[in-house]
Amino acid sequence: MEIAGRPQYSEFNVAAPMGIFDFFSGGPMTREKFVQIVLAELRKIDPASQYHYNAERFQIARPDDGFINLGNIFQEYCGAEKAERDPVLRRFLRNCVSTKSYELPAEFDDIHPDLLPVIRSRFYLESVLLQAKVRGNDALEVPQQIIGDHLALSLVYDLPSAMRTISQTDLDNWEVTFYEAVEAARHNLDQMGEIAFATLDSCVYASATGDNYDASRLVMLDLIRRFKVNGDYVAMVPNRDTLVVTGSEDEHGLSILSKIAEESYEKPRPISTVTLRLEGDEWIPWLPPRSSASFDKLHELRLRTIGAEYNDQKELLDEVHSASKAGLYVAQFNAMQNKASGQVTSYSVWSEGLDIMLPQTDSIFFFRPKGEKEGEIVAGGSWDHVQQVVGNLMEPAGIYPERYLVRDFPSDYQLEAIGKQIEP
Repeated sequence: MEIAGRPQYSEFNVAAPMGIFDFFSGGPMTREKFVQIVLAELRKIDPASQYHYNAERFQIARPDDGFINLGNIFQEYCGAEKAERDPVLRRFLRNCVSTKSYELPAEFDDIHPDLLPVIRSRFYLESVLLQAKVRGNDALEVPQQIIGDHLALSLVYDLPSAMRTISQTDLDNWEVTFYEAVEAARHNLDQMGEIAFATLDSCVYASATGDNYDASRLVMLDLIRRFKVNGDYVAMVPNRDTLVVTGSEDEHGLSILSKIAEESYEKPRPISTVTLRLEGDEWIPWLPPRSSASFDKLHELRLRTIGAEYNDQKELLDEVHSASKAGLYVAQFNAMQNKASGQVTSYSVWSEGLDIMLPQTDSIFFFRPKGEKEGEIVAGGSWDHVQQVVGNLMEPAGIYPERYLVRDFPSDYQLEAIGKQIEP
């Protein structure tokens, strides 16, 4: 069974009862109805400003050249109890409006007690940069610390009802380094009061503090090392309010972690379903051995996050390249499932005659066109094997998630060396 791109992994479809603002028509909530509700509420909260809806990006452009992403709040609105939906939306929009031009204290001494670290998907800030390019604007430079290749730690000013992101310009104005600010933020996180973790079957530890900073506690290594696990510490942060920890040698614990992650990733504010292992004081991406009973599920969860990021990235890069007439084809990240084993693996297609930006996938198929609509797969191999044969043709683009620019198609000799180890 072939699984094509993002819809398998991250498309959210929901039918839910309507809130008091849904006076437009009956039936289930849709994105279009929700946008009208949002715009009506924004006109009440901020009548002096103009907000414009971008249907392709499911965003609302703000008057300060920023934007409001609607994906998370749409999911949160539809998932809330009927009586809570409209208060949830009002709080979210008031926070967006109140922070759009919020002035920070002029002195670092006045703000550092309220600095906190936030962990997000690394692609979150990368997508902001790409969206700024699409709009032709300069993106705000936000310093970050990469964690486990797929996550990023940045800083926020913790307001009573919102978070205000700290930019490099803010740090320059305070004459402090990012490192100094991170140390202050980590100290504040340590001092936030009682932290709640639920222990499941004496082998899995799941955060339950619910203060919007559970994922951030991934960097509290002294806390994590108090947990008793079998093997190395492994963790996942499927959403902002969920941090799950277990041991690398604990199959039962890894199974529980997978179930929690799968459920939590579908909730508001998703982050990542890539498993991380603690090595010294650093988190690194990790999967158990292929012989492990937990490998297939953890690998599939990893593909959910990375596949969604790649295909969101493709949409944005296509817009950037269209505007600049770059002439590059951004290849799709695809996945397929083995009917016999149920194992899900990823693949991309390297087509002859195109300048392509390839995503890094489990395998690569080589396609030779015949005419406008026909062609054949002439070779296929694992990513590592392909790199061994034609790695000189694959130039890293230096973006996240990483893509490889390929301008030349392998020779017949190289295709023969790659062979057909992988069949489509």
